[in-house]
Amino acid sequence: MAGLFGISIDPNDVGRKKFFQDSLYWGVSYGSHLGEDNSGISILDERGNIETDSREGLFIDNFKERIKHFFGTEAIGYCGPALEPFHMPKSKLGTVSLCFTGNIRNCDDLVEMFLSQNRGFRRADNIEVICKLILQGADIVDGIKKMAETVEGSYCLLILSKDGLWIFRSPDGRWSLSFGKSRSKRCLIVSSEQGGFDNLGFDFHSEVEPGKIYLLSQGDIKKECSISGEVEVKRCAFYQVYTSNPSHVVDDIPASFVRERLGGCLAATDMKKEFLPHIVMPVPASGNFHADGYKSAFDAALIRRKIDWTPIWFRCLIKYIFTRSYLAPTQQERMEKAYYKIITTGGIKYFLEWLEQQRLERILDDIKKNGVIKIVLCEDSVVRGTQVKSNLIPKIRRIFSGYDNIKPEIHIRASFPPLLSYCPYGKTTKRGELLVEKHPEMKNRVEFLRVDSLKYNDVANLVQVLGVSEKHLCLDCIS
Repeated sequence: MAGLFGISIDPNDVGRKKFFQDSLYWGVSYGSHLGEDNSGISILDERGNIETDSREGLFIDNFKERIKHFFGTEAIGYCGPALEPFHMPKSKLGTVSLCFTGNIRNCDDLVEMFLSQNRGFRRADNIEVICKLILQGADIVDGIKKMAETVEGSYCLLILSKDGLWIFRSPDGRWSLSFGKSRSKRCLIVSSEQGGFDNLGFDFHSEVEPGKIYLLSQGDIKKECSISGEVEVKRCAFYQVYTSNPSHVVDDIPASFVRERLGGCLAATDMKKEFLPHIVMPVPASGNFHADGYKSAFDAALIRRKIDWTPIWFRCLIKYIFTRSYLAPTQQERMEKAYYKIITTGGIKYFLEWLEQQRLERILDDIKKNGVIKIVLCEDSVVRGTQVKSNLIPKIRRIFSGYDNIKPEIHIRASFPPLLSYCPYGKTTKRGELLVEKHPEMKNRVEFLRVDSLKYNDVANLVQVLGVSEKHLCLDCIS
């Protein structure tokens, strides 16, 4: 995946330079969680020239000082796995610069088609294939329409040309793209996520409609048209559960709320089976809101006197904020990042003393009576399970080592249903042995992970919480 951002501002607005640069810098930076490896921007200046700068590394570091040298009426920005925006200085449609998120499933076939026509490549990746297809059109609109008829996949696309900023979201609508409107200037932005709009001084305006082409110029929508044919919209069910920033909102539902509700569903299932844990902790940082929801459901039940106690927070795992392991291209790199990004806090001796001081007799009596401390570890999903087995569980057990009279029981609660296949639309789940493929039986999964239990939400809970009918959700990875 990748984070996209675009901006268009009226050149007659007073004081627009700093506003333009600040909005561009922070707007692109807010997408860094979707891609940390590369970043870049393209600027269309008032003379119609396009300047592009793409670099390895985080946008917030790469462009902290450089952003002061970029100014114009329109711009696009990118954070993701490739070096983008992709700059084409000369073509029959003039200079263009493009950035993209998603996945083109028939990319290899299209590369072969171009090679058979003696058409060369610099990179032969998704964005270059899309660029070549668009440049076959009579103009940008015609090129986008021809491209959309040819490619198979799900994607969002920003294009900078002499005319302004072009925007296109594939007709299936799996990946988000939203417009924001400035509260103080004649300025529009478009972004993969809308969580940063308020900080930038923008209000959410509307979603980019799937299958529709827009042209932004000088702070306004100058053109919009639809491509022919209808495709059923299928929003990615996994995006709000894990991939997006918790602040992202889809259909008026924040991702943070989705995660809390899913955690609450898991807690409700445990309470029905009279399972009362002593400790709840998240897998940081993606499990934080899931754990919040799990804990809150127990708190509410305690207030209603439905249960004897509510689990205590104990965050013994902390995430080092500058790494996100699922983005790494290889399993070895993902494992290495996953290991070093999770830091343990220790402090179990202090925690047990604190329990005594708070006089939480019911929890303490249950722990002492059975010699077991029940820990629920809240996670967004369990994909391969190798990081849980090799990284998280050993670290938790080491924290409790040295207490022979207390045995830790670790119970994993995953908000997303079991993953049964890989995502072909946007690389949100990468290839490698899925836990369910390797261990179809639940008891074998539990043994493999070296935990005491593993439970997931079902599809019905997921659909209900997302607030969208099942026919409008992409559930391919769990169906």
